[in-house]
Amino acid sequence: MTYPASVKLVEVGPRDGLQSIENPISTEEKIQYVNMLSAAGLPEIEVTSFVSSKWVPQLWDATEVSSQIEQNETTLYTALVPNQKGLEGALESGYKSVAIFTAASESFSQKNTNCSIDESFQRFEAMKPIWEDHRLRVRGYVSTCWVCPYEDAVSAESVLKVVQRLVDLGVQEISLGDTIGKAVPDSVEKLLDSLLSNFSASLFALHFHDTYGNALENIRKGLEYGITIYDSSAGGIGGCPYAPGASGNVGTEAVAHLCSEENISTGVDRDLLAKAGKFIQSITSEKEAVAS
Repeated sequence: MTYPASVKLVEVGPRDGLQSIENPISTEEKIQYVNMLSAAGLPEIEVTSFVSSKWVPQLWDATEVSSQIEQNETTLYTALVPNQKGLEGALESGYKSVAIFTAASESFSQKNTNCSIDESFQRFEAMKPIWEDHRLRVRGYVSTCWVCPYEDAVSAESVLKVVQRLVDLGVQEISLGDTIGKAVPDSVEKLLDSLLSNFSASLFALHFHDTYGNALENIRKGLEYGITIYDSSAGGIGGCPYAPGASGNVGTEAVAHLCSEENISTGVDRDLLAKAGKFIQSITSEKEAVAS
């Protein structure tokens, strides 16, 4: 089996990992978490989301966190932006990279963003002139690429249509999300067979949840197909608050270990990564204990 010589790990813990935690985590703790991830050499960190605190209370302090983290020149810092207001907030905070998100299933789109897939693309069209004017790098998330919590199995054709629309918008990287962790290697293979007959493997990232313990085997399948970008969360924290059963992002430590075993370079200091994971796990465990 021939795997890529190197991969990029996209650290989503500070945003995707923290967003579903009910009890507030302090701004200072979030800043320290991002700084520890930067020190570990993560090539990309999704810092936060400029979203209404009504919908995601945990990320109310996006501006404060963004202004106080210690950035380094080797890490790309990205913010998730749900709409034009969020995009403007990210620009005001100095981001050069943003992420947008949609879904491959209509039901999840409605639950997650309170709009249809078509309406999500109408929002993107309104945002496009702004991100083009500012020459931003734009990443796109597609949720429920394998299974939807409301519609069950999602067809490869549905994913393909959404991917094509994102490409037509000029999105430079597309992350395929296993939102509730029900993808298995066979279904990963089926979707990638479809997508890679139309697009280059370099376009895609894979975003697996480890809810049912399949994430690492799914990543191995992605590696077989030449996918070199993987989303993960230090400490394995988090999931989507609008997807029942979505807990358990695959841990960045586990992905880095898999890569080390296979002699795949990540450029990440695994000791410093482990410290970041333990740091955030101790905080989230404490918050969850208080909540219970």
